[in-house]
Amino acid sequence: MREDFITQANNWRNEYLLKTEELFVANKSRWFADFYDHFRDICAKLRKMQDELVLPAISYLEYTMLYNNFINRHYVSEIFVYNDKSYLDKNHQFIGEYDISFLFVYFDEMWDKLLSGRKCYVGKVTAQEITTFMLRTLSDFYSYFTNIIRFTILSIIDESSLANINKNEKFMVNVGDYMAKTEAVFVEQKVKDAKKLNDLFSKQPYSQYIFGDYSRLDFSGKVLSDMDFRFARFSSSTLINTSFEGSSLIGANFRNADMERCRLDYCTIQEADFSNASLKNASFRNARTKLGLMNEKAWEFVGFLPTNFRNADLTGADFTGANLDGADFTNAVLTGVDFTDTILDNAIFDETKRC
Repeated sequence: MREDFITQANNWRNEYLLKTEELFVANKSRWFADFYDHFRDICAKLRKMQDELVLPAISYLEYTMLYNNFINRHYVSEIFVYNDKSYLDKNHQFIGEYDISFLFVYFDEMWDKLLSGRKCYVGKVTAQEITTFMLRTLSDFYSYFTNIIRFTILSIIDESSLANINKNEKFMVNVGDYMAKTEAVFVEQKVKDAKKLNDLFSKQPYSQYIFGDYSRLDFSGKVLSDMDFRFARFSSSTLINTSFEGSSLIGANFRNADMERCRLDYCTIQEADFSNASLKNASFRNARTKLGLMNEKAWEFVGFLPTNFRNADLTGADFTGANLDGADFTNAVLTGVDFTDTILDNAIFDETKRC
């Protein structure tokens, strides 16, 4: 493919991904709700299959993209389940599919534009080369579906629909290529030992603990600083006087956690969920979050959703010097909160906030 055409194709890729970001922001609430209903139905289907003894306990539920589907412009994500042998499970089962064409409106437009644009390069740019370019771009558009799944599942975690599925000791929901590269969006560990985890954190203090399930455990008084807890789950855990200083908490889930006097200074907290948490006298000095795209003119990855403090008790919390761009404080208790030198661009408060 000619270099000047590749440059033009990359410019169109950026243009249409930025349009997709706008579409996502405008429709995300409805899309989250639609997937919520779908996922509950899938959970019910799995439970029914298990009751009928046609499906054993599962370890992996995967939403996959098959390239043949996308080459034919059939924009669906196919759903498979596996036991603890993963792709070696000879009896893995196809469960259904989910129509994601709503996320590929601009992908389709870009494909047509590339095919039309190649007419100016007769004999220099082939349809196959354009198809190859589109397949390389596919994962960028598909990443919006990954986000929809990740944030919707967080709303279903404690519901009976997910809890009733017969799962093995470790259960994961993955998104990605069929029997190839996938990304975890949810991890559930049935058996958790707080003492062993504390020992692990002490021995490997700077390791990655991405997507770890640390829910309903007690880490009070522990030092968990400078660690990578992206998308980790601490929901309903006891974290009184725990230190996360300098840790990456992007997408971490602290719903309903007891975090009184917790120290989160200098943490990155984009998309972290502190809803319904007790954060009395917690410290977020110089913590950082971000709403939307990192660069509004050059698409790099899906824009960040708001950091969630809805219904949290932030009595006496200290946000001195923090950047809380777009943070959502709806129904949060804000009595005695210190917002000295805090950046609150796009932050959401009640019209009559409780201060």
